Amino acid sequence: MLLALLLACPPSPPDGGVYRSGQNAVARGAFTAPVMLWGPAGTVTRVPTPGPDGTSFLGEAGPLWIVDRELPAVEKGGPVPAALVERAGFRLREVLGSQKTREIDPARGAGVAMRSVVKMRRKLAPPVYVAVATVGSHGIPVAGGGRAPVSAPGDCKAAIAVLDAEAEGTLSTMPLAGAEASCAVPVLTAPVDRDGDGVWDILVHGQAERAGFRAWFTVGEDGLLLAGPTSVWTEIP
Repeated sequence: MLLALLLACPPSPPDGGVYRSGQNAVARGAFTAPVMLWGPAGTVTRVPTPGPDGTSFLGEAGPLWIVDRELPAVEKGGPVPAALVERAGFRLREVLGSQKTREIDPARGAGVAMRSVVKMRRKLAPPVYVAVATVGSHGIPVAGGGRAPVSAPGDCKAAIAVLDAEAEGTLSTMPLAGAEASCAVPVLTAPVDRDGDGVWDILVHGQAERAGFRAWFTVGEDGLLLAGPTSVWTEIP
């Protein structure tokens, strides 16, 4: 019986610890054979070259993940209405415990910086929206050039949430430990069925200079989040 269960549940792709570093993706481990990588554009095969301190260079950078089988490219959805983003901001403010601000931007005016909102379709049910936000506005372009810095330790507090079809209610939420540990701005990719089990998977990733993270979440048909593999680093070799 146990063997049957193991065969019925496809293994999750390994956590290869892929970083984003300039013109190269850097992976933990000294890879010698070609490596399959997945990103929003789909699966590619790269021939690794030796990197420093037991790492490998894997070519062009991006939000990549080492996988053990072909995965489809991410289907880009249409733009999310501004009114829905504004409502999502208020839902995330409730999750993060942020306070109102005087900023004009509707999302940040809710007391949080909305980072990404994507639409997720469901079978025989209304769609839901997945959103990520942080308390601080670090990383947002400022007048005169550059980006807003982290101004307080609490700015890096971040969360992911699944919202109903109108962003009026929160179905489930989780803190983004990787974003908080690295203070990287979290970005969502559109949902993909990573392991062929019929459940949507979401990749959240971000980089702040030489720190960053990659984290997978699954989203069930009931809108409940479940945390998957995570990779967090504080310095790229």
